[in-house]
Amino acid sequence: MNNKVSLLTITLFLTIIVFMVSTNIQKKMIGYEPKIKCLILNEDVKANQKLTEDMFKTAELPVSYLSNTKIIESYNEIDGMYAKDDIYKTQIALKEQFDTKENLMLFEIEDGKERISLKVDAPENGLSFAIRENSTVNVYATIRSDYAKNFLPEKERLIIGDEYDGYAVIKLLENIKVLGVFNVDGIEVESINDGIIDSIMIPVTNEEAKQINLLRDIASFNITGVSDEVI
Repeated sequence: MNNKVSLLTITLFLTIIVFMVSTNIQKKMIGYEPKIKCLILNEDVKANQKLTEDMFKTAELPVSYLSNTKIIESYNEIDGMYAKDDIYKTQIALKEQFDTKENLMLFEIEDGKERISLKVDAPENGLSFAIRENSTVNVYATIRSDYAKNFLPEKERLIIGDEYDGYAVIKLLENIKVLGVFNVDGIEVESINDGIIDSIMIPVTNEEAKQINLLRDIASFNITGVSDEVI
């Protein structure tokens, strides 16, 4: 009889423990909320300041806390970008806080000039491969001779072949300081590891911009470095 009582007591005790553990697990499951990675500022960042990876740390926060914000989960999403405005330490990094140097117009130009982007042809061949921001360049346009016959006759040129089957290389701009160089993805090229130059940004007068825009569909553009500005 005593053995039966002891067995019932142990069984009841184990049942209570199992019930309590099960109840606790259910409570945790009911209160569970998935989390998502995000970047948080490690330090204050000034407007127009270029970003570096050590400015951020990764954290995990509840999804509901970030449901109405466009967060950044990885530094790769903003690598090479700049801050639009002042951002402060411990703030969550949001996509709308950053943009490219080009979009933020962070290029100083002389009065009376405007910025244009110029796609350059085969920059991996020759000196232009090493051109970077602040390099000084000459800009050439290669165009069919029959198109070039009456186009910018005052410009220095080289004729290759005959009038109809040949080409003319026209020197459009001389000693122009480069504002920025970009690869095919629009990312600024700062070293050989950033890829091949696809386009450059340069300051030109309004008249020079008109000439270049007229040539965009019928010519290819090349650049050559000038003096010791090329690195």
